[in-house]
Amino acid sequence: MSVSDHPKVQRRPFLSPAVAPRTPRADDPASPSVGLQVLLFAFAAALSGFTILREISPHDEGLMLQAGSRIAAGQWPYRDFWTNYMPGQPLVLALLQQIFGPSLLAWRVVRTLTDATVALLAYRLARRRAPESYALAAWLAVAGAMAFPTGPGPNPPALALAFGALLAARRRPALGGVLAGIACLFRLEIGVAAIIGVAMEAPIGARARAGAIGAACGAVVLAPFALAGPGAMWHDTLGFYGIQGLQRLPFPLGFHGPLRPSKLIEFYIPLILLIGLALWALAAALRMGPRPPVYARAALGGGITATMHRPARIDPSSLSLVPLALVGLAYLIGRTDVFHLIPLAAVLPVMLAQAAAAARMAALRIALLCALGLIVLHGLDRRAGQLLHPPALAAVPGPAGDGVKTETADALALRSLERSIQRLTRPGEPIFVANPRHDRVTAGDPLLYVILRHPNPTRYDVMQPGLVTTASVQRQIVDSLQRSHTRVVIRWLDPRAEAIEPNGSARSSGVHILDRYLAATYQPYARFGVYQVLLQRGAR
Repeated sequence: MSVSDHPKVQRRPFLSPAVAPRTPRADDPASPSVGLQVLLFAFAAALSGFTILREISPHDEGLMLQAGSRIAAGQWPYRDFWTNYMPGQPLVLALLQQIFGPSLLAWRVVRTLTDATVALLAYRLARRRAPESYALAAWLAVAGAMAFPTGPGPNPPALALAFGALLAARRRPALGGVLAGIACLFRLEIGVAAIIGVAMEAPIGARARAGAIGAACGAVVLAPFALAGPGAMWHDTLGFYGIQGLQRLPFPLGFHGPLRPSKLIEFYIPLILLIGLALWALAAALRMGPRPPVYARAALGGGITATMHRPARIDPSSLSLVPLALVGLAYLIGRTDVFHLIPLAAVLPVMLAQAAAAARMAALRIALLCALGLIVLHGLDRRAGQLLHPPALAAVPGPAGDGVKTETADALALRSLERSIQRLTRPGEPIFVANPRHDRVTAGDPLLYVILRHPNPTRYDVMQPGLVTTASVQRQIVDSLQRSHTRVVIRWLDPRAEAIEPNGSARSSGVHILDRYLAATYQPYARFGVYQVLLQRGAR
């Protein structure tokens, strides 16, 4: 089917009923002005970036930046170190380190620009099948969702590539396939969903070719890493799903906090997303049903009537976002917290805006718009709180800090820790960052390797339940510490390291190999806040 067969977007008042298109597909609406797009991009970047220097994330930020540091030093993911992420984002972080050196700021600038890109692309997608007002609401919802929480993870670039692929699929299906394939380099499931979406969005005659190009491109960009460590890549990434259940959280349903609208929306936003997705599914089901038949009286034949069955109201290409939404749903159910909202919260607003534009029932349209409005309120409320109540912070020490700030007490402790490590070690000498215990873990602090500029002699930066809690991994860590003659260990005693969550990570594995080795080989030397320095016995 040609591009000229795409549905026309009906321009109408905000809550007026939909007007059924006369043709199954029609041309895309005229592109918005460059000035408006620049304005939307700038506002979304400002919304995401005004906290760019605030706070650090020892675990999530640390594991990604440390992976980038390893690649910049010549290591290959999976072959030389364990990571459950696709290699795309560590490659970007490694490139940033090669250009700017170890930095907590460089990735934040890139993340801010990527967040704004995702929001702008969401607006362009929504505008295809929704009026301007609905598309702007979707843009604002996505801008708020992408802005918090921040982190150097792979979701933003994967979503940017996926949205770009869907936008390109109509007129340039091959380009859409390429962008979707590259998305596999960042998040495999988002890339695969984008490839399926591109095949649905492309003109009928180009769908198979666009999907094949996407699959081939995904295979090509991942092949070097799969070949560098045969089996290791799939063991670390796909195999991770076998232990992910240890971190699964109960779905939030029982609210016990203060009865304020902002707190209620914050607590129930996962449920709001699920209800919004269910409303979209209802709207799609109503549109996919057969349209009422048309009875026409024949010109000849004395009252004989003929029944004309009209096609379904829904355009198959309007389902192209569904694979991404399903991936986002699975990601949210996998661990229901603020960090796992993003994929679904970035895709669903576009779907809600488009469904509301096509809904013929006023009650359903209002329900869809209410769900969209709650997502908007959630994103804006979180950012408003950060704007109005800035925390007391101080600069992270060392060149890697680049002006980024952490809590004042933590900054003082890091400064003292940095001086102590400089006295005890030579530049480039390995150190090991340990948890209070390793038979039960929730999170670690691999960011210390980046801040202190010392490598980890083991394969494992991530303190992951089901991984570092196992006997085989603990034996590998002990062997690496022995072979590298690591003299200094930093034990991270932050409450987050021992937080007991209502999931499998709260249970002890009963494996104490690493803890016994550390107790026998190292002794306390100094403590700075939550950082305890252990020195090898007999070493000075």
